[in-house]
Amino acid sequence: MAAFQPVRAVVRALDVLSLVSEQGEITASAIARRLGLPQPTVVRILETLESCGYVYRCENGHGFAVSARTKTLSRGYDARSRLVQIARPEIDILHREVGWPSNLAVREGRSMTIAYSNRAAYGMSMSGRLGAQIPFLATGVGLAYLAHMREQDRAPLLGQLRASPSRWDSDPALWERLPERLEQVRASGMGFADETYLDEIYQSRIWAVALPILVHGEVEAAVSCLVLRNAGTPEEQLPKILPALAAAAGAIAAALERESDPRTASAPPPAQGGGDEGLVGPDDADDDAED
Repeated sequence: MAAFQPVRAVVRALDVLSLVSEQGEITASAIARRLGLPQPTVVRILETLESCGYVYRCENGHGFAVSARTKTLSRGYDARSRLVQIARPEIDILHREVGWPSNLAVREGRSMTIAYSNRAAYGMSMSGRLGAQIPFLATGVGLAYLAHMREQDRAPLLGQLRASPSRWDSDPALWERLPERLEQVRASGMGFADETYLDEIYQSRIWAVALPILVHGEVEAAVSCLVLRNAGTPEEQLPKILPALAAAAGAIAAALERESDPRTASAPPPAQGGGDEGLVGPDDADDDAED
């Protein structure tokens, strides 16, 4: 929890910058209406952003748009690191609930990559280290991700996999009835690893079930639960595992959605005096007092 109240002037400036970025060319009056802010405040924010080089005034003299400098704001952002930071506590809660470790995997090129795994921490010592690249067509996380991709993104990826020299990308057995298999994954929401792959890589010691992590309807990652075969079959274990796995995937997705869409965040509490002077003038002081 933050130690101090949010600085309202900063929140407002970020709201304005976000709206200009989303809308393209937009006028100060339109921003004021959309955000419920006094227009003089919006004008001062826009002029401040303009002086800092983040927005520019359009040729018609009325609207504003973001400049190329806004791209520098995302240079330090590492999507995988942030995903892991958000997902890790949910995945560790999942382990406490079901008793089995998990992998979190993201797409990198024509492979899935293990971005986080707690299998070693909970005593499951076998191949599948952090950062390992694993195939799409032979793994549960790969199939869960692939099945939920947009068709225009999936088709080029499948072309890359067909041309790949890797056995686990191009094996005809993995391509047999692939459209039907992906449809089954979409219908059930679950992806399971190929038995031949499990036999060769894990000597059939485990089975795994995976679910996609969908953010605003787009697949961002997949999370799996790894179960030793001698502990029970999928039919025996899934009734216990699936609800908790779905809850973990849903919690991760919800956190990513909240973070990616500032409009879903709750409004900051009223300022407790001070902090906004640079962007608030006499003509909108009364409006600020009522916020």
